[in-house]
Amino acid sequence: MINSASNRNEKKTSLVKMPTFYLLFTLFIVVNFSYGQQYVDLVKIDYDLGLSQAFTDSAKNAQFSELAVDAIVPIVLNKKVAILTGALLEKTDFSVSPTSPDVSVYGLMLKAGVNIKHNDKWSGTYLLLPKLSSDLKKISQKDFQFGGIAFIKYAPKPTFNYRFGFYANSDLFGPMLVPIVGIYLLKNRWEINCSLPINADVSYQLIPNLKLGARFQGINKSYLIHQGKEQYVEKVNNEIGLYSSYAIGKFHFQILAGYALGRSFRVYDTPDRLGLALSAIKFNNNRIPLNPTFSDGFVLKAGLTFRIPTNTPSND
Repeated sequence: MINSASNRNEKKTSLVKMPTFYLLFTLFIVVNFSYGQQYVDLVKIDYDLGLSQAFTDSAKNAQFSELAVDAIVPIVLNKKVAILTGALLEKTDFSVSPTSPDVSVYGLMLKAGVNIKHNDKWSGTYLLLPKLSSDLKKISQKDFQFGGIAFIKYAPKPTFNYRFGFYANSDLFGPMLVPIVGIYLLKNRWEINCSLPINADVSYQLIPNLKLGARFQGINKSYLIHQGKEQYVEKVNNEIGLYSSYAIGKFHFQILAGYALGRSFRVYDTPDRLGLALSAIKFNNNRIPLNPTFSDGFVLKAGLTFRIPTNTPSND
């Protein structure tokens, strides 16, 4: 059990340090198939390593690493409807305090939904996202969360679209709702792909197989852990960095170097919940963390993506 002697009785009713979620995708979660991009990422493998940072008021360094495998299988029924299935599997290892052993948590999210082309310019993606989120020491109903996403896209032309929607999830800290607005643009060698406040990606095709870019990703998730009694950890991690991507056939290799902002792995007792998380705004948030946090710091990320093209319209 995490020692509560290090508690800070802070009231955090307003803004948290970071935009919410991952969607997913890492991600999350919002499927490339619906974006009007000229490709579909069928499988993505990412390894994220946070360079050691010291705990607050302690000389001991904290550790953080994460491995994620994300797969999507679109089943095209006709020109207007495609069934979307897939899964996201992740393992995260991190330090919770200077005096406690490191913790490993696991996430398994299933994706089930549909992409519908409503007309020539409007389309929508609707997904159910149930997941198991736990340290797997025990499995009960509390280890399961249920979420979903609804996304509408307006595409005046194949290489440009707007999109908006929302993500909802029954997190352990309380209900979460994230409004999403975004844009996709492919012009000349530039590609812009943003779904705020979740992620943003701007890249430039330097040569046919090499792409350089900048990326932001915000993550807010919760996991049930058993440290003598049932508690939960809220993972907050916002990463911004520069990356390069090199393609060999349908395989794309990525290396990113960046910095994590507002990073924390706060542990709470399971009854200690907030009222509502509306993106980065958390209402009735009088929770008491049971562990200290550690500093922001540099991150390194390596990834491998299996990508297939869908069409190749002009990008002028």
